[in-house]
Amino acid sequence: MGTDASVAMSVKDNLSSAIVGMKNSVTNFRSDITALQGELDRLNATRVQMRMDLSGATQEAKRAKKAFEELGDEATEAERKAAEADWRQAEQNLENIRQQYDLVSRQVRQTTRDMENASGAISRAENRAGGGSGKNTGVLAALGKAGILNMAGDAAGQWANTLVGSAMGSEVGGLFGGALGGAVQGAAMGSLAGPVGTAVGAAVGGGIGLLTGGAQAFASRDEAFKSYYTGVYDAQIQQVQQNQQAGSLTASQRELDAIAFNRLLGDGVGTQYLQDLQRMAANTPMQYGDLTTMSRALATGFGSDPSRMLSLMTGLGDAGSAVGVDAQGMATMAQAMSRMQSSDKASLEYLNMFQERGIDVIGMLGEALGKNQGQIYDMISDGDISGTQAVSIIEEGLGRFAGAMDEMSKTFEGRSSTLSDTMDEIYNAGGASYNQSRSEAMAQEIEAYGGSLGDAMKEAYEAIGAGKAAVENLGEAYTRDALSAVLEGKELTQEWDESTVAQLKDLGEKYQQALADYKAGNDEAGVKIDEYVAAAEGLAKEQFEASDLYQADLDAQAESLTALRENTAAVNAAAGVYALGQQRTIGMGAMSFVGWGSNTDSSGEPIMPKATTGSGKAFGLDRVPYDNYLTYLHEGERVMTAREAREQDVAKSRGTIRDIIITGNNFGAGVSAEEIAQRLADQIEMHLAAGALS
Repeated sequence: MGTDASVAMSVKDNLSSAIVGMKNSVTNFRSDITALQGELDRLNATRVQMRMDLSGATQEAKRAKKAFEELGDEATEAERKAAEADWRQAEQNLENIRQQYDLVSRQVRQTTRDMENASGAISRAENRAGGGSGKNTGVLAALGKAGILNMAGDAAGQWANTLVGSAMGSEVGGLFGGALGGAVQGAAMGSLAGPVGTAVGAAVGGGIGLLTGGAQAFASRDEAFKSYYTGVYDAQIQQVQQNQQAGSLTASQRELDAIAFNRLLGDGVGTQYLQDLQRMAANTPMQYGDLTTMSRALATGFGSDPSRMLSLMTGLGDAGSAVGVDAQGMATMAQAMSRMQSSDKASLEYLNMFQERGIDVIGMLGEALGKNQGQIYDMISDGDISGTQAVSIIEEGLGRFAGAMDEMSKTFEGRSSTLSDTMDEIYNAGGASYNQSRSEAMAQEIEAYGGSLGDAMKEAYEAIGAGKAAVENLGEAYTRDALSAVLEGKELTQEWDESTVAQLKDLGEKYQQALADYKAGNDEAGVKIDEYVAAAEGLAKEQFEASDLYQADLDAQAESLTALRENTAAVNAAAGVYALGQQRTIGMGAMSFVGWGSNTDSSGEPIMPKATTGSGKAFGLDRVPYDNYLTYLHEGERVMTAREAREQDVAKSRGTIRDIIITGNNFGAGVSAEEIAQRLADQIEMHLAAGALS
């Protein structure tokens, strides 16, 4: 039979007063043991929870370290610093939890020793009182056993957490480690009551450990859930802001483009030309911004003929796409065409702008003029080929590359460019609307602040500046006044209280003495001089902060805070911010507490969340296309199972199902009516689903 750690004692009526005192002492010790046992239970429960926290913190530190180490060369310095900071913070959290866990473990061991000491005192007191019993001689051994089992529980839980977590993940490891550690620790607590207590304690402790591990696992999943959906939300908000900013910049640039091209090509002509460029950008691999750059280059030579500009850009775009010239290269070739047209000179410098980019304009000139390349170079040197003639020949020669842009637009790069232009147009719509509204509002701002409101604001800021300067000036004046009094012995000019005046006078006398000592060769007096100067400055600061002007500044700040606080409470301004913050803390518990660990409930049926998004099907839906399909349902509608839907489909396709007639009534002995009905129903359902009944 196991050792009983409890102490039993009876006191007879004829005990002497000394024995009664011993009995009272034992009772007090027994109360201490009860309190210590409660403390030990609390500490062990805390340690189980902290072990789960330690496991989670370990995994988090590993993840943060891995994320930092996996940053590639493309990561910015800011991203590296942020990732490193996350890693360091995770390591710090891990170390804090580890230290707390060690502290709780030491407290468990200390409490166990205290119980051992208290039990020993009980045993000695009972022996002295004559109430000793052989049953209680093994209390120390029982408590020692409990302490050893507690330590074993810690080790077993940690190893289970580590090994099982390594094989099956931290969540399973935490559950298994918590259950095992809790069972061992529960057995340790129950061992004080013998074998039965050990078994009960192990069962209860294992259950508590499993519950604790489950709570920790749910908390981890919940944090991941909240982190995911808030991350998606933040990314969406950020993307919307980026799109709006991009659209605003695009719309702003197009506003400037419209002004520029209306000046280059003529009022209204420029606007129409830019619309043509937008269509070209949408149908070719060329970006709208690149097209406007090329257009500016062509405008100086062909500005009087916008349609020819568009034709030239198409030819240059086809040629550039065919030989792999980038947008900057195409702009350079457009510039060469414009210069030859405006100067009427076909210089080798201009022609080489094509030759160097793979466009053989020398060959084009030779074919058109019936000359070889050497003769063409001589004609260019002699000025026998005019610029306008060369432009016309090159323009016609570019036709050999026709269709290259269309072919390029079907490539990945071309479609990426076209998609970019398409999205720019979408963002531009929002940006144009935003810019127009903001531009009108800014015009109102300019009008208001440029008029009487601006004059009033100037007066207000003039007063504000003067007030701030007055406060700073007074602080400096007090410092000068104090230093002049101490260092030079001058009279004070500011308002000082009598005690401060006396202190400054005393400092002045001490300073003069220290200065005399320093001049006499005592370098140590310099230390005292430093103290006296610092003291004078400190007194000046205190007197300044006690001044009416400084206090009035503080009162004004306090009044502003009071007004803001009262107004915030009145209009409930903080409620929305608080509510939004609370939304970020809502996790999986808001969905369902049933089946939180999977997507099925306790009966195995799928958990379908209430649809907050999805398509409405007011006129019905022939077939649900996939699992977990979300849609709105309306009052009075009916949802069928897949089997019911199949039955209805068969009925529609084959007409009304004929009556089913069952003949024969010999089913064998011992077969109940319910079994017969079930077998018939199964067979009918099977044939019905296969379409055999019609």
